[in-house]
Amino acid sequence: MYTLPLLIIAAIPAVELAPAPHSAEVSPKEVRAAVERALPYLEKSSAGWRTERKCVTCHQVPFAIWALNDAKARGLAADAAKLDDLTAWAFKFCTTDENKGERTGGFHLTSVFLTLSQNGTAPREDALKAYPFFETLFAKRQKEDGSWREGRQIKLANAPREADEVDTMWTLLAIKSLERLSDKLPDATRKALAAERDKGLAFLKTAKPGTRLDWLAIRVLVAKEYDPPEKAREYLKELRDQQNADGGWGYVRGGASYPHTTGECLYALGVMSLDATDESVRRASKYLLASQKSDGSWAAKSRETFNTKPDLVRDTSVHWGTAWAALGLMQTLPKK
Repeated sequence: MYTLPLLIIAAIPAVELAPAPHSAEVSPKEVRAAVERALPYLEKSSAGWRTERKCVTCHQVPFAIWALNDAKARGLAADAAKLDDLTAWAFKFCTTDENKGERTGGFHLTSVFLTLSQNGTAPREDALKAYPFFETLFAKRQKEDGSWREGRQIKLANAPREADEVDTMWTLLAIKSLERLSDKLPDATRKALAAERDKGLAFLKTAKPGTRLDWLAIRVLVAKEYDPPEKAREYLKELRDQQNADGGWGYVRGGASYPHTTGECLYALGVMSLDATDESVRRASKYLLASQKSDGSWAAKSRETFNTKPDLVRDTSVHWGTAWAALGLMQTLPKK
């Protein structure tokens, strides 16, 4: 996945871990400054995509909206007018027939991430009108075994099921987000969401931590919402154990630190009520602050590099990685 939490944060006992090397303090002022450097990059990148590509897609627009919403909620310098305009255009794009003669909602994860981008904000009228349509897309795209999979999601050669599990977990989080608005949604939508949720959770019961560390970060978020507290703590401990010496997390276990995944992992730590007083949070924040580029972005390689295309960097991967780095940093900040 908003602003955010994606999730309602409850107090959870601290996880006992072996002590890590103490890292220097990272001040909230430094974190806020890093995020505020990233926001103009995200605004410009999403505006360019909108103008040139004329589509929302799952990465370029929802994640700019998500990061800008979170920044606005935390009192950071986010352009409210640009955010409103981009959000209105995104929901209109996904729910009208002005493009290709049909309503598509974009790819599956487009509707999922656009839903999650609104967590923690007052419900928008255009969003409330879109959510029943999004639910029909969830139903249409859910597989017989209860999973969801984005058609263009990148699979690791040695872990083909993980992409399905990751997409299923993101969809379950979007469903939880919509269930919090249940009093504002039609009865038919609420009932359908409940059925889709139950099928998705049944699929997830057989899932086990694998190669991808973003799997583990998202599993923490899902456990926080759907599982007993001890299960969330169990996944959190495993996630923290995978942190690299430089403070980041790799895309895969044992891999070099990767800003995109580090942002997701830091976000998960924040959702689990950890903040700048926690050593793992300090180390991750220090890694991200040190690796930010002068234009406010983070150099995130395409995930295709983990299969067959070493060192491939795309504008989309940089945008997505920058958004996640900003989201992770913000999630561990106090809201104003």
